[in-house]
Amino acid sequence: MIFVSNNEQFISHPLLKENYVSRRAYQENIFISCLNTNCLVVIPTGLGKTIIALMLAVHRLSKEPHSKVIFLAPTKPLVNQHYKSFSDLTTIPEENLKAITGTTPPERRKEMWESLKIAFMTPQVLQNDIISNLYSLKDVSLIIFDECHRSVGDYAYCFIAKKYVESSRIHQILGLTASPGSTEGKITEIKNNLFIDRVEIRTEKDSDVKPYIYNVDNEWLKVKLPAEFINIKKIITEKLRTIYKDLKRQDLLNSSDLNKITRKDLLKLNERINTRINSSRTEEEKYELFIAKKNAANAIRLSHMDELIETQGISALDDYLKKNLDKIKKNTANKSLTELFRDSGIKRISELIDANKQKGIVHPKLEKLLELLHEQISENKDSRILVFCHFRDSVNNIVKFLERDGIIKAHKFVGQLSKTSDKGLTQKEQIQLLDKFKEGIYNTLVATSVGEEGLDIAECDLVIFYDTVPSAIRSIQRRGRTGRKKEGKVFILMAEGTRDEGYYWAEKSKERLMRASLKTMKENDVISKAGQSSLLNFIEKKEKTNDLNSNEETPQLSSIQEVKGAQNYKVICDIRETASAVVRALSLMGVSIELIQLPVADYVISERVGIERKSDQDFNDSIKDGRLFNELFELKNNFTRPILILEGDPFISSNINQNALYGAITSIILNLGITIYKTNNSSDTAMFLYQLAKKEQSGSKGETKLRFDKKPIEISNLLEYIVAGIPGINALRAKNLLTELKTLQEIFNADIGDLMKIENIGKKIAQEIYKLSRFKYREESD
Repeated sequence: MIFVSNNEQFISHPLLKENYVSRRAYQENIFISCLNTNCLVVIPTGLGKTIIALMLAVHRLSKEPHSKVIFLAPTKPLVNQHYKSFSDLTTIPEENLKAITGTTPPERRKEMWESLKIAFMTPQVLQNDIISNLYSLKDVSLIIFDECHRSVGDYAYCFIAKKYVESSRIHQILGLTASPGSTEGKITEIKNNLFIDRVEIRTEKDSDVKPYIYNVDNEWLKVKLPAEFINIKKIITEKLRTIYKDLKRQDLLNSSDLNKITRKDLLKLNERINTRINSSRTEEEKYELFIAKKNAANAIRLSHMDELIETQGISALDDYLKKNLDKIKKNTANKSLTELFRDSGIKRISELIDANKQKGIVHPKLEKLLELLHEQISENKDSRILVFCHFRDSVNNIVKFLERDGIIKAHKFVGQLSKTSDKGLTQKEQIQLLDKFKEGIYNTLVATSVGEEGLDIAECDLVIFYDTVPSAIRSIQRRGRTGRKKEGKVFILMAEGTRDEGYYWAEKSKERLMRASLKTMKENDVISKAGQSSLLNFIEKKEKTNDLNSNEETPQLSSIQEVKGAQNYKVICDIRETASAVVRALSLMGVSIELIQLPVADYVISERVGIERKSDQDFNDSIKDGRLFNELFELKNNFTRPILILEGDPFISSNINQNALYGAITSIILNLGITIYKTNNSSDTAMFLYQLAKKEQSGSKGETKLRFDKKPIEISNLLEYIVAGIPGINALRAKNLLTELKTLQEIFNADIGDLMKIENIGKKIAQEIYKLSRFKYREESD
């Protein structure tokens, strides 16, 4: 042991400041259990998991003095929080303790890496640096994965863990979470992805934890929907019932009961309908199924509208309707949406919304929220309150509503994504806002899910759920924002007889299941410690007899393996592609990767080979919004061997007519001369890219030189560019128009009938060209 321990106090270590004293026995017990093993620690929020991480980090740096430690957290505010804790409690010099962010240029990050001992980072930053080979992980003695319940699927934690155990000679992993998942299967997935050998579990009932648990009162408050809301709801549910009956008649749904059809059922419908379309024998049957596709799409929209009026209120539903009406006005809406909004019922809903807004009718949860906040702040002017809401639009509406009370100083706390009229918060702004919240400049934050994880706000004494979420992880994280340093309260607002209640009980069921799973795992661990045989016990014994440096593959690892000689081949990747699993798969295979922002193509193999990758969903979306052919024209203009990788099956989950999809694919091949290669998933795509690089680069000399300089503009290309600027005209339609009519003069002088003779030009687009060519310009005054 490198700590001097006396009466449960860690009182002496050269890397710890004198003010560092822990009187919590459970922290020492967990720390001892995590020595020399990859450990997952499940511990309730507010019990100092950062201290456990600090103790292990100090231990590893003492044992391996020339090594480094990495502390990962999902968000920059959380990274900043951990950095501050370590800075306050350790004697490690400032230059050796750094929070590294994506805003720091790569070359600067490389310089910082050389001198630091502990790096605090988001997983995205570390992932990109690993992929770019910016620095090596071979001398990293510990990686801490905070909020490690995220270590599932394609999340960056999974990739980082695998690269780490493959490359570090002294690897050790610590995973931290308060809520690992509802089932043993989910917890096992996390263990496998992080190469965990041991699980340390603490609950509020454990004897060594109980003294440090602050009481948090949980109370749910029910409100009744006003008659005006119920009138709107009736219109929505009547339309839903009609659609469900049609879908049940076609044997696409098992029931038409509104209470039995879930959102998951609706989301699965499209795939089922497409399968039926592919096997249909008559045009009449196909026609019926295409109507079913429209019905399924509108059922999802109506279900969402129903949820908004039930759980969020008039303003949220009004915002949703206006966004969709704007799409229709801008000609970007699909047929199903346009048909739904032509319906007299939707028009009636808009009228009722306007009437209710004029009367000042709001969701009763808003009034109850205002009452709770006013009462809390009146009783305690130093109170800090977090209000959680699932929908971003509702956050803005709530903040606006709270402005009417002078003692409530509220601000939104949302993610970075900016929408048309709703600016997101950068991570720097989030950190500044949290500081202002702690200082009391704001006493209330209204947050989306971005505020749920890990943030340690000691002053927060009240948490309010404006809506409920059917997720045990998210609910536990929300509640964990209070009761950290003192007693706290949680209020859960529910609209009676609505989804709010259903989600609440669904979450409770999942939470019970999670606790039962953790209890079973804890009991098994006790049995294992008593010496009885178990797989975990066997693995632990094997680990103790083998050197920790072993990099043996285990059955739990992903099937993606390093390919011998792959490092000799290079793929240039657009940095935005790191959001996909393809780049991670290439890195795991050992392919040399360069990340840059490419103006054209997603991947470049050589000066002549450029590749655009489209998932099945993105392929469909890019056809609808007109991006596809513009992007592919650029690809063709810059590379003599352009390739389109189509990942997945665009026919299975498409709302586009099958003939239109075939038309797009054949046009890409025949008109543009672009090769299309279909893959099943990201692993297939990565293997294909590697094989392309291997074939193209074998025997070649020198580096690939990228040239995206603008070529001299040819008149024909300029004409295509001008015509493609007409609403509804993409690059392919522009080419068709010019091929047939030759000049701009002929196109703009043509009547509607002549325009409709051109391939891919329907009546609507022909009318648009005709109208624009005869429209007189009017300068708009400011």
